Amino acid sequence: MPLFVKARGFLRNLFSSRRVEVDLDEEVHAHLELLTEENIGKGMRPEEARRAARIELGGIEQVKEQVREERLGNWLHSVLSDCRYAFRQLRKNPGATAVMVFTLALAIGATTAIFSVVYGVLLRPLTYSDANRIMAIFEKRIQKSPQLPAQERVAS
Repeated sequence: MPLFVKARGFLRNLFSSRRVEVDLDEEVHAHLELLTEENIGKGMRPEEARRAARIELGGIEQVKEQVREERLGNWLHSVLSDCRYAFRQLRKNPGATAVMVFTLALAIGATTAIFSVVYGVLLRPLTYSDANRIMAIFEKRIQKSPQLPAQERVAS
């Protein structure tokens, strides 16, 4: 399918969802009527033909749900409805919301501070030319305690 057609379908599903739902309802009912007419053409009575068509098609709402799941942009509707639900729950519990916001702010601030320190100390290259050739040599002296005479060692 060309990109333009996909984009047009996505935008239609996104911005005119009520019209898309009406079209879907009409299409499913039209398909049900076609199946009914085919069954009547095969010699069934109208009631039997309608019942057989419903059985063959399956539940109307199930068919609609399957079509909705296949639409472009369905995931966006799902995300938006989840966000609306989350905001409603946050609005219902202002105390819990304040604790969550404070915890998030504290975590983001701590993460930023730790990363800044790690970057400044460990990750950022030194500002000297040939910084990878700089070395440091240290000398460590260990002082030995003076030996005590044997008599003093026994006494203590």
